[in-house]
Amino acid sequence: MPRRCHRYGQGNGGPCSCEMGNLYRFAEPVMLLAIAGRGEVHGYQIAQEAEGMAVTHAGLDSGVIYRTLRRLEAAGRVVSRWDTSRPGPARRVYVLTESGMQHLREWAQVLEAVTASLQALTHNCQKAAQSRRSAATRPALPVGVSTSRNRMGAG
Repeated sequence: MPRRCHRYGQGNGGPCSCEMGNLYRFAEPVMLLAIAGRGEVHGYQIAQEAEGMAVTHAGLDSGVIYRTLRRLEAAGRVVSRWDTSRPGPARRVYVLTESGMQHLREWAQVLEAVTASLQALTHNCQKAAQSRRSAATRPALPVGVSTSRNRMGAG
């Protein structure tokens, strides 16, 4: 029986993907989408938005979010500025650039291809598991009995 997720397994019956590893390469499209959806957003808001779009149950940790933001900014996909208009500590606010919007469109194409591959993989895994299950439920033959007539001398 698959391990149930301590965060999300209750109620939905799905297996836990936390231990399958974080798919950090999908952090970019999740974060680009979070920024595009809000226009101007700070890191904590990105983390909140990303939580609902995470590919695995493990989600994206803050280290991944901020490293990815720095990489996106260095590539010109986002720009940031310090917001000091509110009480409390200054917050770095991120905005998607036109290059970032183009990159999001590119990710949509990549994800479409990955989705097709994952659907094929899922189908093949289910098919293999089903055939294995069918083989395991066949009645065992007595010792010395073969299903091949040639082995028994008939033919």
